[in-house]
Amino acid sequence: MKKRINKLLATFIAVMAWSSSAYAGCTNAQFAGTWDVVFTDGNSCKLVVNGAGDILIAGDRSQSVCYDPFRGVTEPDSGTVSVGSDCLANINLGVEGVTLDMLVRIANPRNIGAGGFVIYFPGVPNPVAKGALTMIRAE
Repeated sequence: MKKRINKLLATFIAVMAWSSSAYAGCTNAQFAGTWDVVFTDGNSCKLVVNGAGDILIAGDRSQSVCYDPFRGVTEPDSGTVSVGSDCLANINLGVEGVTLDMLVRIANPRNIGAGGFVIYFPGVPNPVAKGALTMIRAE
């Protein structure tokens, strides 16, 4: 019985060590680049992120842009990304006065991610919509 417990403990420690190293060391700089984001509500965005965690929102179409199937193409008003060392990214995006808060886990080798989002309308304290999202690094 003692050997079995020791084996289970050793396996548990090995799995914990491997899983923590798989996500170790994520930074905003590793998140920099162009990401295609698809939301479960039908919307999508191309987000261009710099090494400091800012979503580039210049009027140039080569920067960030979003698409709503009912309203068409629009440019974000603001956006920031904060990546934790555990590769969990908090993304805040403002589009036409609406705020999207996203929480995304970035997978190794730092080119795909998945998570969830909530949408807040101005003056409304509770989220008005929520869902899932996937991301893939385009460049």
